[in-house]
Amino acid sequence: MKKFIILTCAMMLACVSCSEDGSAGNSSTSGNVLVGDNMGKDVNVKAEDMPFGATMTDLYKPDVPISISYENRFMTAEQAEKISDYISAVNTCDVELMQKTCYPSYLDYLVEQYENTDVQDYLDTRHKDIADNYTHGNFNFDYIIINSLMDENDDDSETGFSQLDSKIHEKSPDAQITDRKRIGIDVLYTLDGEGSYSFSTRTGSDMILYLYTIDGQLYIL
Repeated sequence: MKKFIILTCAMMLACVSCSEDGSAGNSSTSGNVLVGDNMGKDVNVKAEDMPFGATMTDLYKPDVPISISYENRFMTAEQAEKISDYISAVNTCDVELMQKTCYPSYLDYLVEQYENTDVQDYLDTRHKDIADNYTHGNFNFDYIIINSLMDENDDDSETGFSQLDSKIHEKSPDAQITDRKRIGIDVLYTLDGEGSYSFSTRTGSDMILYLYTIDGQLYIL
């Protein structure tokens, strides 16, 4: 498993330092940051020998709704943008964006599973649940950090890919799944337009998303 190594002194560049109440500092993330001990200017380390999180890149584009920091050795900009679209859809309860981002039959499954009437009801309900039970206020997601990534080389008992595959094939038997990733993310947010808070710090764990390539298209599950 490729995990983000969190070291106290390295957090300023690779992540965001947070206080005990979940308030985040005003740090930013930039590419080619080595997460770990300071080895000095004369030490050359091959990219493949660096830990996950050593080459974080910020994606700032007009068509990316929420800026995102991702590990460019293990993810593409297109994959990072898809995660941004999904979090934005949850943040703004955007039905059209959610329908473009989430695999259609799996989205249908979620609506049925949570006994919602339609996608709008599902998004409204999820948004309210986050506000009531996690952020404890009127939140606005404004920055995403990829903290961990697992793929098909990792143990299925940890990734859960086989169970997710079964759910997809129940609704879409002919779906061709060609790539799977389990992504752990932190999301920074404001409350009523003020402050800066870490979702992972506030809740005690990262959000988990699944990034699948199905029939040649990227989807979030």
